Amino acid sequence: MRKIFVILILSLGLQGCLAGAFVAGSATTGGLVTDPRPLSTIKEDEEINFRVTKQLADDSELNATSHVAAVSYNKVVLLTGQAFNEELKAKAEHDAKSTPHVRRVFNEIAINVPIPVYRRAQDVGITSAVKTKMFANRELKSNNFKIVTEDGVVYILGIATAKQADLAVSIARDTSGVKKVVKLIEYKQE
Repeated sequence: MRKIFVILILSLGLQGCLAGAFVAGSATTGGLVTDPRPLSTIKEDEEINFRVTKQLADDSELNATSHVAAVSYNKVVLLTGQAFNEELKAKAEHDAKSTPHVRRVFNEIAINVPIPVYRRAQDVGITSAVKTKMFANRELKSNNFKIVTEDGVVYILGIATAKQADLAVSIARDTSGVKKVVKLIEYKQE
C-alpha cells in the first residue's frame, strides 16, 4: 500500500511538472503565432544573429578594446556598443554586412571606451521594463518588436503600422532610465 501511495505522489508531481512545461511551452510558442515574420525569416534571424555574434567574438582585436553586440530582426542587423576607433567600428559593420541573408545593417556603435558592467546591467533592466510595459498594453502588438538598450538608449526594431510604432515609442520614452529612443521599424499598411 505504501508503494502505491509513493508512486501516486510521484506521478502527480510529474504531472505537475509536465503541465508546467506545457504552459511554459505554450507561452513561448505564442510569440511565434503572433510574430509578423514568416517562420523561415525567424530561423534566418537566429542564424544571422549567431553568425554575426560569432564573427565579433572571434575578432581578438575588436574584443581587446571594444564591446560590440549584434541583434537581427527581419534580416536587419543592429550593431550597438562601443569601439576604440572608427576602423574597428567599420570592421564590425563589414562583418555584419558580409553575413549571408543580411538585408541591412544599422551601425550604432559609439567611438568610446566600453561602458562598465553595472551600466550594462542597468540596460538589461531598462529593456525588461520596456518589454513588460509593452506586453501589458492591450493596444500594442508587442511581439512585433525587438527591444535593445545600450547605455540608456532604447532601440526598437520591428514590423508595424505607424500607429503601433508610435505607441511602442511612447511606451519606451515613458520608461524610467531611458535617455533616448531610436526607431528602426519597417512600416506596413494599417
